Amino acid sequence: MINSLTREQLGQARVGRDLLPIGRLMRFVAGAMFIVAAILTGFHLLGSPEQLGVAIAAFLVSALAYTAVTWLVGDQLFERVGPWLSAIVLVAPATLILTFTPSAAILGYDVFLGVSMLVQAAIGYGGCEILGIPTLALRRQYTVYCAMNGGDVVERWLRGQAPAARWALTVLAFIATIVVIGAASGEGGPLGEGALYLAFLVIGFALSWVLRSMTHRPRHQAG
Repeated sequence: MINSLTREQLGQARVGRDLLPIGRLMRFVAGAMFIVAAILTGFHLLGSPEQLGVAIAAFLVSALAYTAVTWLVGDQLFERVGPWLSAIVLVAPATLILTFTPSAAILGYDVFLGVSMLVQAAIGYGGCEILGIPTLALRRQYTVYCAMNGGDVVERWLRGQAPAARWALTVLAFIATIVVIGAASGEGGPLGEGALYLAFLVIGFALSWVLRSMTHRPRHQAG
C-alpha cells in the first residue's frame, strides 16, 4: 500500500516529463539492451581503430548536438510547438542522417540512446529518449513525447489498480513497443526503424491536433 506522499507524487506525474516506477525500470532495461546489442554487434570494431573512432565520434556528436539544441532553442521550441512536434523536429534529422552513415556511426548513435535512457532512469525524466543526456547536463526538463511514452500512459491509467495487474500490463506495453521497433530495425535497418518511429510521432501529432481542435471548437449559441 502506497503512502500519501507517494500517492501525491503519482497524481502529479506528467507523461512526457515524469517517470513512474515501472517506466523508470523499463528505461533502465531498454537502455542496457541498446548498449549490449550495440557492443555485441560492433565487437569486430575493436580490430579497426578507424571504425571504432567513427562509433565514438557518433556518440559524442549525438550527445553534444542534442545538448546544444536543447540549450539554444529548448525554451523557444519545446515549450511552444508542443510535445509531438518537438519530437518530430528532434528525430527526423537523425533518421535522415543515419540513413546515409556507415554502420559504425549507427552503433555509436545506438549507444548514445542506451546511455540516454539509463540517464533517464537515474534522474526520473520521462520525456523523449534522446533528451536524457541533455536533461542531465542542462538541468532542464521539457515535455516531449516519444515511443516509450506509450508504456508510461498505460502505467498512469493503471496506477489505481492492483500492483500485479499494473506491473503485468504496463511491462507488456513496454515490451510491445520495444519488439515493434526492434522488428522494424531488423527488417528495414535504421531506415525502417526511423520510418516507423516517425510514423508513430506523426500519428500522435495528428490525433492530438484533432482532439485539441474538437475540444476548443466554439459552441454556437442557440436563439
